[in-house]
Amino acid sequence: MKILYRYIFREHIGPFFFGLSVIMFILVMDFILEILNLIIGKGLNAFIILQVFVLNLAWMLALAIPMAVLVSTLMAFGRMSQDNEIAALKASGVSLYRLVLPALVASIFLSTGMVFFNDRALPELNHKARLLMTDIHQKRPTWNLKENVFIDEIPGYHILIKRVDPHSSDVQGVTIYDVKSRRIPRTIIAEKGKVEFTPDGNTLVFRLFNGEIHETDDEDPQRYRRISFDKQTIYIHGAGSRLIRSQSDYRTDREKTSAQMLDQVKEMKENVITAEEKIVREANLAWYKVSLLSIEKPKPSSKDVPSIEEKTVLESLIKDNQNVLNQILSEKQNIKNKRRYINSLMVEVHKKSALAVACVVFILVGAPLGIMAKKGGVAVGLGLSLGFFVLYWAFLIGGEELADRQLIPAFWAMWSANILIGGAGIYMLVKSAKETKFISWAWTEKFVPKRYRGKGQETRKA
Repeated sequence: MKILYRYIFREHIGPFFFGLSVIMFILVMDFILEILNLIIGKGLNAFIILQVFVLNLAWMLALAIPMAVLVSTLMAFGRMSQDNEIAALKASGVSLYRLVLPALVASIFLSTGMVFFNDRALPELNHKARLLMTDIHQKRPTWNLKENVFIDEIPGYHILIKRVDPHSSDVQGVTIYDVKSRRIPRTIIAEKGKVEFTPDGNTLVFRLFNGEIHETDDEDPQRYRRISFDKQTIYIHGAGSRLIRSQSDYRTDREKTSAQMLDQVKEMKENVITAEEKIVREANLAWYKVSLLSIEKPKPSSKDVPSIEEKTVLESLIKDNQNVLNQILSEKQNIKNKRRYINSLMVEVHKKSALAVACVVFILVGAPLGIMAKKGGVAVGLGLSLGFFVLYWAFLIGGEELADRQLIPAFWAMWSANILIGGAGIYMLVKSAKETKFISWAWTEKFVPKRYRGKGQETRKA
């Protein structure tokens, strides 16, 4: 039996890595097309581009591994069914449950590793990937000095150079319009100069000679200054094309571990309880003031016209109650936002485990489907896998949307796909083991007139 188990396990290894390679290739190509313009426009070096891909491989693996499990199961059992190996093993007294057992055990170990990966490694890699992409977006694009062409790549500056020496950093006919932090632009003109960067590569330095500075006072536009200089150095910070790596402690939901999110959920629930208690307290206080007014209400005048004292008390009470109502409405909106955020956090907590357990679910579905298809080809494996994974992903996206709207709990939002598809897989597996039809349509025969029934149906009746 051990030899059989090893044989079935080996049958899954090749299709698993093949399916994983194909799926990863599709995801990587889609990612490349998404960031291609960014990579080209920012002039990134090969090491930074490699970092971008390596860090983003994490979320791709989290999606690709469960799908690769489904591909391998369909291809392995489809090939064995096509070659009549399943039928031969059943004839030898080996049940289908034993045939599925090696793949099922392997998927349990894989799911355990995926839970750890999704909870510990994936959030950290997502955090680093987000910081890197943010730094790339903030990086200044590479630019070259061109003659008689305005350089507008540097925010707050418009630079025009008439002549550029291609063999050195010497320039002639420099005009700089400085609009950074100024309402009225300042104009700097120089006959010649030198252009260079500071050693850190992030500050552009213009060393200008024989020029003038023309500027108008922002506070008093009537005042105009014209300054002549023999030598002037202009520093433009943040103009370099060097990528500056940043650090941040802020993390989004997908950059936190389950423990971090559960701690945050606990804190948010305590805040909700405090807000609810505050609403009750404010409402009770408002009611208490109304009850005091009814007890200590001044006697009405003979003409049933409210006195000045009554009007003052009523206006004060109405104003106080309006303030209390505004506070209550504000707290209710605050509670609603907190509960929505709690749901979104719990969705991410359950998603980490649900997506990992999908490896087991796809074994339960893939084995009977592969046997039923009786083909272990690439097209059959990838086609059926894509269909089921689209269905599975639709359940996850729909469940997440419903949970964010607080229509269903986060648990059912993320686990309903596993429960429904896993239940269908168990049903199909039992039916395949008993060699019975998945769905019997015999009950529909009584609704079909006798003269329209086929010969096969009449024969079965007889």
